[in-house]
Amino acid sequence: MQDFNTIYKLMESAFPPEEYRSYAEQKALLERDDYHIHVYEKQGEFAAFCAIYILPELAFIEHIAVNEDFRGQGMGSKIMREVIESLDKPIILEVEPPDGGENAARRVRFYEKLGFHLHDFPYEQPPLRQGEEPLPLQLMSYPHAYDAKAFGRVKDAILQNVYGI
Repeated sequence: MQDFNTIYKLMESAFPPEEYRSYAEQKALLERDDYHIHVYEKQGEFAAFCAIYILPELAFIEHIAVNEDFRGQGMGSKIMREVIESLDKPIILEVEPPDGGENAARRVRFYEKLGFHLHDFPYEQPPLRQGEEPLPLQLMSYPHAYDAKAFGRVKDAILQNVYGI
């Protein structure tokens, strides 16, 4: 695997601090059997990564990031299509609400073009750092949308298995 330091540096540049754990806590996830980081190279250089939990009933993409030098070249779409094709279970990910600005709306559109469905049910990412507040986000799912009852089960699975709540 690519050096974790390189992956974490990209995580720091691609996400606000409230959306990733401290270095030690993020690295400790590598000890989990259900957590995987897939690294992508282009022209022999580190280009992107996708961090994903493979849970019994679903896959949860926690982070996907493309190195700034390789953005705008279709790499994010290619990675997501590979992830979709490689998994035989529903895929869930968190996004900022699309009304949170142009970048948030653009990310939602990106995932919708890949077949993901945005859910309007209440959802908060638990704090990933000491002293932080929960982060209001929304869940997106592939290949289908969920009704309120199924969404509740998905939300509970993520909170329990990913965040330990």
